[in-house]
Amino acid sequence: HSCPGAAADAEAWERLWARSRLVLHIEGQVLTCSLSAPCDLLAELVPCWQPVPSGPCQPLPGLQQPAEGKGPQEFGGLRPHPNLCVQVWSGGQVRLTQCLRDRECCWALPGRTDDLLLLERGGNASLCAVGRGACTPLASFTSRGAGHPGLLEQDLQRDVAGGQCQQLWHPSNRTGVTLWACPLHKYLRTHWALVWMGVLLGAACLLLLLLMKKEDMKGEWCPSGGCAWPGT
Repeated sequence: HSCPGAAADAEAWERLWARSRLVLHIEGQVLTCSLSAPCDLLAELVPCWQPVPSGPCQPLPGLQQPAEGKGPQEFGGLRPHPNLCVQVWSGGQVRLTQCLRDRECCWALPGRTDDLLLLERGGNASLCAVGRGACTPLASFTSRGAGHPGLLEQDLQRDVAGGQCQQLWHPSNRTGVTLWACPLHKYLRTHWALVWMGVLLGAACLLLLLLMKKEDMKGEWCPSGGCAWPGT
């Protein structure tokens, strides 16, 4: 049933939301959710991507839908991932948020929290990285600790083409886009390995210079008249 007069009474509206609950489910490798409330609330369910707990949650394009309040609702075959959350929006505000990482049943989901979300429109060449309220083309994308912009473009394209990324959203959906979750940890490990190799090489060169200087100093002799090199 509807909530007569609640929208006009701010306190009553807040009490209704305080008594409402959002629960996420996984049914046959598909993400669903249920919104339970004392009455029918005018709200929208918005799946989003949250790589950092308590950080911003990036809405997934074209997947929002009205909350029906009649059993589990799915998002057209959206596959689960630890970074996926669902928010309930009403009156221009986020009223409820639930994330798969917070549910004990979902701790063994495929994927990692440091995975990169890629959006594809019409082919591998159109891939862009979703985050910070935008979708950045891979040619301009840079990941913290993974080098200069565009460094990972070809690697990520190969990962998508080679099945190394998890497809979260199918190409046959109504939005015309495909969503991929791609692992970044292997590239970050490679980057830091190269950094440490550079540090160790620099330290080795410095040590060698110090040893050479020490050998030169051993060749000096210092009589009472001052220091001089042998043979001078």
